[in-house]
Amino acid sequence: MARSSRDSRRQVNIEQALDRAERIGRLYLSLALVGAIALILVPTIYLDQSSRLFVLKLASAGLLAFLPGWLYLQFIRNKGRSLYDEYVLNLFRLHIDELANLPAPPKHTTYYLPWKKAHDKLQTKHKDNLYRTKFEAIYGRSSVSTLGLIVDKGKLPNRTEAFSPVVYATLIMCLGWVLVLQPELLGALRLGDVVPSGRPLLPIEPLQFGFLGAYTFIIQDLVRRYYRDDLRTSGYIAAISRIVFSAVLIMTVNLMWSGQAGQQENILAFFIGFFPQIGLQVLKTALTKPLGRLVPSLSTKYPLSSLEGLNFWYEARLNEEGIEDQQNFVSASLVDLMLRTRAPIMRLVDWLDQAFLHLHLPEDPDKVEDMKRELRRLGIRTATELETTFEELGDDPVFLSALSDALGVASDEGTSVARSILVTLNGEINYWHVREFRRHSWLRSRRGRPQRHAPAVNGAHPELAARQIGVSTESNGAAGGRSRVESQLSAGASTKDRGRSQ
Repeated sequence: MARSSRDSRRQVNIEQALDRAERIGRLYLSLALVGAIALILVPTIYLDQSSRLFVLKLASAGLLAFLPGWLYLQFIRNKGRSLYDEYVLNLFRLHIDELANLPAPPKHTTYYLPWKKAHDKLQTKHKDNLYRTKFEAIYGRSSVSTLGLIVDKGKLPNRTEAFSPVVYATLIMCLGWVLVLQPELLGALRLGDVVPSGRPLLPIEPLQFGFLGAYTFIIQDLVRRYYRDDLRTSGYIAAISRIVFSAVLIMTVNLMWSGQAGQQENILAFFIGFFPQIGLQVLKTALTKPLGRLVPSLSTKYPLSSLEGLNFWYEARLNEEGIEDQQNFVSASLVDLMLRTRAPIMRLVDWLDQAFLHLHLPEDPDKVEDMKRELRRLGIRTATELETTFEELGDDPVFLSALSDALGVASDEGTSVARSILVTLNGEINYWHVREFRRHSWLRSRRGRPQRHAPAVNGAHPELAARQIGVSTESNGAAGGRSRVESQLSAGASTKDRGRSQ
């Protein structure tokens, strides 16, 4: 009884101490805000107009240059606290590896008992795990929620990212804002008898607007990363690269403009800072045709921009990871994509699903858009939807005729082409992970649906046999797909019949 009373008093004391610390913290924050406001208002009262302008330029350059680094300092205080569980669960949902090779899932999930049973069969004392190590390398050991299951946790290195890219980016941005705002001189100090050469002649105004364009992109990109829990030092390396690359392009493009270019050159410089590829396109266009042929094309046959839902910001983020087209995308490491891009897993899976379909469509890439439009009329926009729809309606002659038209082949070739696409898709490792994610019960309920089994082929396992002939043993979430597609096919068939009668 006495022990219980002591524990209660101790708990009350702890709560009072926490409450007192919270009140003191709020007081300090309030004083900091008041001090910041006073720092702005006092100069406006005591300084003349020219001095106010000088202080304004100086404060603006400092604050705007400090803002990107401040975002990172705020981010590292709370990074990773809620990410590890989500990351591990997605590894299980994608079936990225054998259960025993995956890191320990949270105990409150249905994955824990199957994982523990599989992991105990390894009969090993080592607790190191590749997937957990990848996470720690980005977010640190303290962000791992299942550290209690690790026996040798004291031996695990606490990896953190280097802070030097943030410092270097801050210095570059400070120089940029000094170039843009150009604060007045306080004195006339000279570096001895050094006589400036005045060379090279730099296009100051275009460089100023180019920096403004690059800074606009950088600050929006960093804020987006901040809210996606994706703010890492690699983003600051990309920011440095963008500023330097844009400056070089602007100085080169300036050679094309006459002295009367004026505001058009400044506007172009701003967009080069925001979209550096514009500068390369301008330079290539300026070359005569014989020389222009020597410059390789910057466009790809299967650009990322053709994927639905993948906007410019995500495209730029994927480019940082070395993914520049759909072929790079479907062959990338899913684990690294989840960790490094922080794109929502369902969105990432949907983009991959679309890319697999685009890359496996027949004909040349120029006709892919037409095929996508025709397949959309059948309710098909991804590879898994093609697979499930073909499984549901593969014996329907009306559907096969419409599918042949959509694929641009003869009516009697539609079945063979579709099966060929599905067979080749089954050889793609990442597509298998996409299909595993799509078939999970937590994603689409299959209650009340009969379990169908494919017949054995040459004594093979039914599911393996189905994969060999290009048909899945499950519908992969095509509930209602038959009625939807059949209604569209019926409408198309009736239209064709009316056309024949006329």
